[in-house]
Order: sequence, then structure tokens, then C-alpha cells
Amino acid sequence: MTKVLGHLKSNVVAYLALFVALGGTSYAAVNLPRGSVGNSQLKNHSVTPIKLDRSTIAGYMRDYVQINSQGQITASKPRASLIGWQTSAAIPGGLVQWSQPIPASCFALATTTTQDGVVSYASADAASAGPKDDGQTYVILSAPARAVNVAIMCPQP
Repeated sequence: MTKVLGHLKSNVVAYLALFVALGGTSYAAVNLPRGSVGNSQLKNHSVTPIKLDRSTIAGYMRDYVQINSQGQITASKPRASLIGWQTSAAIPGGLVQWSQPIPASCFALATTTTQDGVVSYASADAASAGPKDDGQTYVILSAPARAVNVAIMCPQP
């Protein structure tokens, strides 16, 4: 009995919070009419990108691409193309291309998945088209033979 009283005494605030939370949910379940809370009530209080103040956000994802372990693009925005992909090279990876230029203030970021408890790493570098800039964006990617995600991150203007 002493242990039970000691436990209740040391957790009184936690139990009080639990009962307040459960009481509010129970009150709503019993007293609110069926169907009275729906999308229209929740939509008024939801946070959308339009409601966010852009000056409070440090940056945004401009472009992305997902490449599977076979070196095939599974998703991208805007549409990306794979110029080349090596899975058996000493340093596997390849070259990803977008048809719009990346501003100089942006950078490329690559992540991989963990398989069988083995952590792997990927790296990505944004590159311009060279002296005759044709508006293309290239990302040089070093990645293991597994799925990889590449994002082009840019600071807010």
C-alpha cells in the first residue's frame, strides 16, 4: 500500500493531466451533435503555406529527384533526367539534369536509405552548364547502389 501511495503522490500532476484530457474528449463525444465538427470547422484553423510568413522560413526545396537502386528516376519535380548512372564503378553515382538553372545561392543535398542496418552516405554537387550556359542544371551524384534522394535547397530571397 505504501508503494501505491508513493506512486500516486509522485505522479499526481500526470494523472490530473490525463483526467483533464480524457474528460474533454468525453464531454465532446457526449454533448456535441454527430457530424458537427468536420472539414469546414477544421479548415479555418489549419496552417497552409499561404498563411506562413515567408520571412520566417530560412529556405525551401526548389527541385528534387528520387532514384532507385537500379539507377532509375522514380519521382522528380520539376522533371529531371539521368544523364548517366554507374552502379559498378569504384565510386557509384551519376549525373542528374534539370532544364532550369539553379541559382548560385542554392546547394544540392543527397540522402540514402539504410539497408540491413548498414548506413551509407551520398554526396551531391550542383554544377552549371559551363561557359556557354544553356540554362541547364546538373547535379553530380556519388551514391551507393541503393535508393537515393537529391534535393536542391535554396535560401529565401
